[in-house]
Amino acid sequence: MRKILIAASILLLSVTICGASTVPVLNPTGSKSFIITNPTAAADGPVWRASVAITITAVHVLCVDGVNVVGQLWNFDANGLNGATVDSSDITGTAGTNVNDDGSLSAPSIAIGHYVGWKTTSVSGTVTKVVVTFDYQEA
Repeated sequence: MRKILIAASILLLSVTICGASTVPVLNPTGSKSFIITNPTAAADGPVWRASVAITITAVHVLCVDGVNVVGQLWNFDANGLNGATVDSSDITGTAGTNVNDDGSLSAPSIAIGHYVGWKTTSVSGTVTKVVVTFDYQEA
């Protein structure tokens, strides 16, 4: 009986609340960020591989210096080559201001083993870096 309980607890994440009981946490959430330094319109590519299937719930962009950077979070295939946008609308990161996606992600599902990345549409001014953060929930 003990082996079964240990195996089950490994498969199911749990949280102890005030040391009183264990409550399962289904579909955990998280955030990932990446930085692109000195971005150009060709600053495209995969940056993180999903070890489990996830659903992107929000995208945030912070442009540092310059005027702005425009682009999209992308879902690249398992080889990091081909892909599609997570949101059909570009997100414009304005220098010095956190910008959130439009609230409606058109293709937020990322399959296990696929890569999440960025495709830059344009850069205005001398942008020194862009910070892209995406929130997600495990599927």
